[in-house]
Amino acid sequence: MKNLFAVAAVAGMALFASCGNAEDLAKKLQDSVNKADSMAKVAMEAAADSVKGADSIAALEMKAKAAADSTAAAAHADSVAKKLIK
Repeated sequence: MKNLFAVAAVAGMALFASCGNAEDLAKKLQDSVNKADSMAKVAMEAAADSVKGADSIAALEMKAKAAADSTAAAAHADSVAKKLIK
């Protein structure tokens, strides 16, 4: 009888201990999912900003190269006109 009482007491304690935990675990899981989603959103925005920055840097590099090419062509034409080179 003592064994049956001990088993019933342990089962009762386990039952009381686990009653409220299901809701807490579900809330904690949802909070974790929400936090992961927001972190993923921030990461995606940062990646998009990085791509925009890289695109604008590439555009500036192309403009600088075009300006350098134009300056070099003008200098070459000037040297030819002055008969410094052929």
